[in-house]
Amino acid sequence: MNIFGILIPKQMITYLHADDTLDKAVDELLQSGFTAVPVIDNEGVYLGVVSEGDFLKIVMEIGRDKLVEHRVSEIISGDKEGFIITSVSKEEIMDKILDRNFLSIVDDRKCFVGIITRKNIIEYLSK
Repeated sequence: MNIFGILIPKQMITYLHADDTLDKAVDELLQSGFTAVPVIDNEGVYLGVVSEGDFLKIVMEIGRDKLVEHRVSEIISGDKEGFIITSVSKEEIMDKILDRNFLSIVDDRKCFVGIITRKNIIEYLSK
């Protein structure tokens, strides 16, 4: 399966940096319209995902006014399997996308290059 035909490049989506403050990250997530977004480090390496639930949990723990004191790196989701390397098999893609709305795509250095969504895969397979 050629994922490059359905890949949404990182320049076209919302993603966060691990050192972003949580108040900035909340604003970006709300503006994006997504419920979860990928997180990268300063070198572009994929680290995981943060979701609305992750933000809600931290807001309930520390309050909205203290978000400026905390970083995205503190709340990155434990979903370490939510990514695939660009050269992965169709079977692995299908197995992983079943439990997620999107998969993060990384290169062989684990640098984030974009996402593929469940909707994109279904549309691709229906053609």
